[in-house]
Amino acid sequence: MKITIIEICEKSHYMVSNALAKSYLSDPQNEVFIYTTSEICALLKEQSGNSDKLHFVVMKPEESAGEFIQSMHQIAPDRIHLATVTRYFKAFYRFNPKPGCKMYFHFHNIELWFVPALTTQIRRLKTVFANGLAGVKIVRQLKYSLKDVLRDFYRKKLIRKLIDKHAEFIILSEAQRFHLSQYTDATKAIIFPSLVFEPDLYREFPSDSEKIRLCVPGSVAQGRREYYKLFDIFSANLEYYKKHYTIDLLGFLPEDQTDLKARILDLKQRGLDILFYDYFIDVNAFDENLYRSDILLSNIFLEEGTGIQNKETATVFHMVRGAKPGIFPSAFTLDGDFEASVVKFNGYENLHGLLLKLNSDRHMLSELKSNALKLARSYAPAALLKRLIN
Repeated sequence: MKITIIEICEKSHYMVSNALAKSYLSDPQNEVFIYTTSEICALLKEQSGNSDKLHFVVMKPEESAGEFIQSMHQIAPDRIHLATVTRYFKAFYRFNPKPGCKMYFHFHNIELWFVPALTTQIRRLKTVFANGLAGVKIVRQLKYSLKDVLRDFYRKKLIRKLIDKHAEFIILSEAQRFHLSQYTDATKAIIFPSLVFEPDLYREFPSDSEKIRLCVPGSVAQGRREYYKLFDIFSANLEYYKKHYTIDLLGFLPEDQTDLKARILDLKQRGLDILFYDYFIDVNAFDENLYRSDILLSNIFLEEGTGIQNKETATVFHMVRGAKPGIFPSAFTLDGDFEASVVKFNGYENLHGLLLKLNSDRHMLSELKSNALKLARSYAPAALLKRLIN
């Protein structure tokens, strides 16, 4: 079977394509073609290995998105995966696969596809400015919102077309299925992760310290996650965390997050063992640091973790990738198979108590880590292929 995966929109989503490719290639009868940009291709090749069944088709600088998408007809694929669509909506809308080819569409943020963009962007701007973010560039934020509203016409046409053509939908969790069902039939949507566990790459690092290594994966930006309250906890209990924890902020720290960088440097100067990265982390270095961690923390905004989840936090799948347990707000809905490898806190005022317990009860931490490894093995490529072949 010939499978094409197209990812030309989001550099940071390259691991979705990696997860798909590795899953399909676990069956030697399959051949995978990834249509992408040169930048994303370089990242994927770091993960691809030496399979002669995996091919990369790279968009030329002078080539339009429409021309590039239409060129998939040359392969005559049996399946096409639209891994991420956050722009080029008109070009994707105008593409029609050949008869007999199945189309798969991956949802990341469900609301964007069904709620009017004006409503979504007003809400987004309120969140950005209400959180008192220092250094927020107002004009840039407004330009982004205006551009998104203008793009919305073809975004909505595209999703209606995909529904009418009975495209297969791919989601990230049962919580997303419930959310998607508010807008269209989601009973047959396939749950597939954005990261995959790769047994051949996974390594266990024996700890050379008594400290617990707490990893906070994802972009280090207050607009995306709750760092202010987290740093307040470290600052208020500094002597304790200096002695018992290493903090790894395993994500890119953008230049405009000047307040956060100042707080990180202050904590570091005062003796906290805290790691941060003001550059895009190499995929192999990212994986190694993930494998070195003891437990992952999802520091999402609690108000965004209540009720139904429109989108997932990547921490869920970093748990899979790294075979690590996780700490989540209690309001965040996780699929049942994650329960044995997760502990939850009710609010940031309760997080310190949970971190105290993890340190004092190392047996509990050991059990969580054992359960996490069992869970991760069920997300290996060969196991995930069964979800795609139905």
